[in-house]
Amino acid sequence: MSINRVVALLTPLVFAPLAGACAAWLAEHFPGVEISAGQLEQIFIGGALIALAPALQWLHGWQKHEERVAVADAAAAGTVEAAPAGFGDETEPELDDAEEEFGDDDEFDLEFEDGGAVNGQPVPSGA
Repeated sequence: MSINRVVALLTPLVFAPLAGACAAWLAEHFPGVEISAGQLEQIFIGGALIALAPALQWLHGWQKHEERVAVADAAAAGTVEAAPAGFGDETEPELDDAEEEFGDDDEFDLEFEDGGAVNGQPVPSGA
């Protein structure tokens, strides 16, 4: 069984409940802290969700890796002429009308009606 299947199967069945149980146990037995049953349930859910986030990130990255390997294998075999749309696309994104109107940020200067005063006091240059 591959590692991505282990992660996909065991995370919701074992790792997330185990993380939730650990978080709830720690919260209940932490010295000097009084936790109600409702708060303990929330802590359990939070601990379980914290375990799910890295698993989802792993699975997402694994799928991207498998896609790259499949495209490389197909290209090496000569069955694919080009990569799929959006894969490895390093072209600059097109600017919308607002971005074209303002141009680069370096060219955008603010002019204040009060000459750049803050609370009635002039602001020194370079501040």
